[in-house]
Amino acid sequence: MPRIIKIILFLLLFVMVFEAGLLSSYTIVTSEPPDIGKLIDMQISKLNAIWDSINLKTENITVKSYNVTNPDVVAPVLISKTGLNGINVDTLSAVVSNSLSTDTMNLTISATGYKENQTGGVKANKTSSSGQIVIRQSEIYSVTALAVGKKKTRGFEVDVNTIQITSLKKLYNQ
Repeated sequence: MPRIIKIILFLLLFVMVFEAGLLSSYTIVTSEPPDIGKLIDMQISKLNAIWDSINLKTENITVKSYNVTNPDVVAPVLISKTGLNGINVDTLSAVVSNSLSTDTMNLTISATGYKENQTGGVKANKTSSSGQIVIRQSEIYSVTALAVGKKKTRGFEVDVNTIQITSLKKLYNQ
């Protein structure tokens, strides 16, 4: 048998074993029969995303992040508007939505926030407690907001009265 046919058959066998493993692991994890069409579409979309990221013809738009000069004022406003327990001020940054030539600019603010561990139990009386104690891991969130700000020498000063939350996404449990 020619060598090229052996290579093609080996690759075909590899793909078949990979797909069988994917289907069986999906069945084990979800305890449901897999939707083969959705799994194949998901694989194709992921491969297209990888191919598009490798493709050199795409335009790379660079976005510059700026510091927020008043994080001690912005963080409590973000906390109150999102219901989180805290905002990591080290991750607080702003991206300019319009040109840098005007006095006030539209900013997109991004930061990470967290909800602390929660433990609980039902108190039967003041001296004893009963019930189930629930311990949850810290939840990390990505916060995105729109605001108006003024250019300063080290970044932007955000007007806290204009902050509007656009998205709050749970990233992972820590």
